[in-house]
Amino acid sequence: MKLTIRLSVLFLFIHFSLPAQTGFRFGPSVAYIASKPKVVDSIPNNYFIRFKSGFNLGVMAYYGFSDKIGVTVNALYTSKGYRLFNDSLNKSVELKQNQSLIEFPINFVLKQRLNSVSNIRENIGFTLSNLMSATQREIRSENGNFRIKEETKSTFYTMLNIGLEVSHEAKNNNVFVFGAFIRQGLGNNTNLGIYSNSKNTKPLFNLGYKGSYIGISVSYLFNLTNLKKQEEFFY
Repeated sequence: MKLTIRLSVLFLFIHFSLPAQTGFRFGPSVAYIASKPKVVDSIPNNYFIRFKSGFNLGVMAYYGFSDKIGVTVNALYTSKGYRLFNDSLNKSVELKQNQSLIEFPINFVLKQRLNSVSNIRENIGFTLSNLMSATQREIRSENGNFRIKEETKSTFYTMLNIGLEVSHEAKNNNVFVFGAFIRQGLGNNTNLGIYSNSKNTKPLFNLGYKGSYIGISVSYLFNLTNLKKQEEFFY
């Protein structure tokens, strides 16, 4: 009899505790990101590469299979790019460029409880990236003495993901998620030829852009059962 009561209490506890840790969540997601080119050739001392700021904006869907394991899928508009400084000119000249993409990060999630309402979440997966328009353009300084020729090699490519998040569950089972992540391109997607004047046909050196970036993100995921219209009873 005592065993039956204990089992009943255990099953009742599981019944009420699982919905806060499993099931489907969906909501907006935004991130600040930074990326830069990949060095292909040796760079002269008077040229400097810096990170270029960008952003992700879109939605995240999360499904928890258990209180330990889940999966996330994002649909994002991404703006990311590069910038390069040339200190050989009278004034240090900066050339910069952004690319617009649609990206779909897909991650496997492992969770560990921090306390009754918060989790640490480790993410690993991949991102499908699609450049919205192929480019073959030239970016130049005012006098043309500093030029970058950009040539797209592939408009569709894959990146590897790794990230770490902290999530907090509200009383209504909505989830706030704050995270940091890296998305690493597997190969050069864009060739960048760097020219030191307006007449040269051969680049001074070359860079490659893999599309890799680091970022911090904020997401708010709704428990969709909260959106259902409550039943009304009339007596």
